[in-house]
Amino acid sequence: MSSGLMPANLERSDLQVDRPIGDWKFRLLGGLAEPGVPRIFTAAEFHSLVLRHRPGASTSTARLLASSLVQAGALRRVASGIYLNRRCLPPAELAEMAGHIRAGAVISLQSVLGECGFLNNPSAIVMAVVPTSASKRPNLGEVKTSGGDVFRFYGLAERFFPGADEDRWVLYQPGRACDMFRPEAALLQWLYLAGMKRSTVTPPPSDVDMGQLDEEHLDQLAQRWQLQAELKTWHDQAKSVGFGEESDRPHATVGEKRHAVAAADGAAARERLFARLGKKR
Repeated sequence: MSSGLMPANLERSDLQVDRPIGDWKFRLLGGLAEPGVPRIFTAAEFHSLVLRHRPGASTSTARLLASSLVQAGALRRVASGIYLNRRCLPPAELAEMAGHIRAGAVISLQSVLGECGFLNNPSAIVMAVVPTSASKRPNLGEVKTSGGDVFRFYGLAERFFPGADEDRWVLYQPGRACDMFRPEAALLQWLYLAGMKRSTVTPPPSDVDMGQLDEEHLDQLAQRWQLQAELKTWHDQAKSVGFGEESDRPHATVGEKRHAVAAADGAAARERLFARLGKKR
């Protein structure tokens, strides 16, 4: 009989006479939440985990179990043979895959600014930056996994990345499961990429929430990276339109505009009439 926590076909597989059906699978499911268990599994790593709970289990057994755990929401399949552990705390997120796809990649740009609420329309694409130099020429551009998720990688000079351990606190968000730039750094990197010659990156929009940023930290990083002019130009332009507040107001329809004009004309006519009546008295 199926317990409801595992598909019936899994509970009928790998049976043991001296053990209740499916016990090892439940132990493995619980083990996914234990400290130290990987947040991201390759197929080989997941098979190794299965072997700890079921010695001698075949790769096909591990593959079948992984598929069932994906259906149950305990794992998330990102690509062929790559899974996010959704039972660890906090659950593994898609952004954590960026560093596995491109070594040294750090989450930034729209991914960071959308998450913190700076942007009104967060991007579904995972944005990351990768350090480049004369000796480092990583593959950049867009990567689409077999699971349908899209990652986009941009190259940035090494000066934008931490040069020492103490720099990590200045540039990276603390307590994250993967390296992720602070929102202030993400905005400046966006401005830098948009300002490069022959860049295809468009500048940040004007309808943003500046209250989500530490403006003192933003100014300090702008000085550090010599991006004061780029920041001021964008900031002044966004401020001139109220950071998009005007665009949030509902637009009047053509009918509403005509009604407003007619009402104004009627009010003006009444005022003229009352003025004439007053003169006749």
